[in-house]
Amino acid sequence: MPDSEAAVAIVRAQAPEDSILFIRRAERVGDPWSGHWSFPGGRRDAVDRTLLETALRELAEECGIVLAESNLDSELPPRPVGRRVGMSMMVAPFVFRVEHELPTTLDHREAVEALWTPVRTLRDGERHTLQSVPGMPPEMQFPAMDLNGVPLWGFTYQLVTDWLKIPRKSQ
Repeated sequence: MPDSEAAVAIVRAQAPEDSILFIRRAERVGDPWSGHWSFPGGRRDAVDRTLLETALRELAEECGIVLAESNLDSELPPRPVGRRVGMSMMVAPFVFRVEHELPTTLDHREAVEALWTPVRTLRDGERHTLQSVPGMPPEMQFPAMDLNGVPLWGFTYQLVTDWLKIPRKSQ
């Protein structure tokens, strides 16, 4: 049974081209996802009536992007995360559609970079490799792709490749 629930906001813009918003998390002691690319999101707070509210609240807090439930395009199946780092959490991914890439105002305690990434880039099989990743021994290789010099890997990479049906490199 998971220790807690969380939600992520997958924001997909139609213009200037089909793209998805990622954030690079701020580096914090004790945060197993510190410095990693992810979707805006986080743990459900007591004030959140639903996990959809969690996703929208976290998107606003981390990126300064305020969307409404009417922007919801789809809800992906919840997934477990964190078993390897000693905790268990169920994460509910919500996909939101927006007309254009939106500007971000990052809360630098949460995120240090935002990147709208074209879906064509994510689908480019040549960009998917096995890589060493920050915080892990260099000889350990994981399916990943480079985004601005930092690997997109782990939970977020698996979520993206499953959702967009992109083949992964084998470990």
